[in-house]
Amino acid sequence: MTALTPSLAIVAARLPSPPSSIELLDEDVAGDTPDWRGIAVPEHLMERFARRSDAAPLAGRPIAGGQIHLLARRPGFGAVLLDAWDSSRQRWRGWLVTPDASYADACGLVVEERDAPADPRAGLVLCDMPVTLAVTDLGACLGVFSQERLQAARWLEWHGRANAATAAPGVIARVALPGDDYALTGTPLSSELGKDGRVAYRQLLRQGLQQLQIAPADAAAPAAKVPMQAANANRWLKLVTAVAASVMVVQSAWLFLPKEGAVVGNAEFRNGGSGVETGVRTRVLFRAEATEAEIRTWLQREQLEIVAGPDTLGAFTVLSRNRQKVLPPPGPGNPLAVINP
Repeated sequence: MTALTPSLAIVAARLPSPPSSIELLDEDVAGDTPDWRGIAVPEHLMERFARRSDAAPLAGRPIAGGQIHLLARRPGFGAVLLDAWDSSRQRWRGWLVTPDASYADACGLVVEERDAPADPRAGLVLCDMPVTLAVTDLGACLGVFSQERLQAARWLEWHGRANAATAAPGVIARVALPGDDYALTGTPLSSELGKDGRVAYRQLLRQGLQQLQIAPADAAAPAAKVPMQAANANRWLKLVTAVAASVMVVQSAWLFLPKEGAVVGNAEFRNGGSGVETGVRTRVLFRAEATEAEIRTWLQREQLEIVAGPDTLGAFTVLSRNRQKVLPPPGPGNPLAVINP
């Protein structure tokens, strides 16, 4: 257990209430308290401060799939990596996230440099601990995963337990993923009772989730079965293509042509020299079950225009002439499934 940091006592202190079984902490809390007054701040802690500063601009991002958000009611307990919006339950499905990379087992995805910027409070995605949360359960954004990294988390939820390596608590392993990708993860949990602190670690986390009344999701539920299903399904492509065509017909001709000096994001679209039109472009996926009328009404209400799409993922690009425009998060009252997929 010496390779596992932080100690279980520190993990238990994050819970809203003391753990129901304190015996598992007895050995962990034994010993004298060190005198920290003459000890300099270690370099690795300074690096964590820098990472937190780099990720700070992400905090206010609109909620979308692939993002890591703190748990609003207990930010010190952990966070969640959002996978898919379940419109039937009006809840997000995702996986619990903690700072504790050394506690990774075969279903744990370690956050790496390629995931930067990412707040150090997001260090480990526990893909064997899927949860469902309401939008109100989500706090500040700590990081954003690419679609490839999100797929890695899904793969570990499905296949991580098939890892037959020898249990080695505190050891970070590299596992090959389909294609040429890889993931940093841990070794399987030990079957010897009391020999693997990661087992007690997960017990503490489950107690914390119960105290916060955060419901576990169905284990290994494929993302395709959640209403935010793959946007390139045949029915969806037919629907959204029709929506795009009908909306674009009423747009001005300049929306269809690349403009000189155009920039994606907060942009200026020059229309030949006489004037400048400004706006913000955002890629979005609509929910598979959203109707054409629902999408059209929402676009008009939000004063948005579809200017591109669908692409190979089934995503559209919408334009707002208001440069300060922030799209509302997916949820009740709009047809969005994912922002910036």
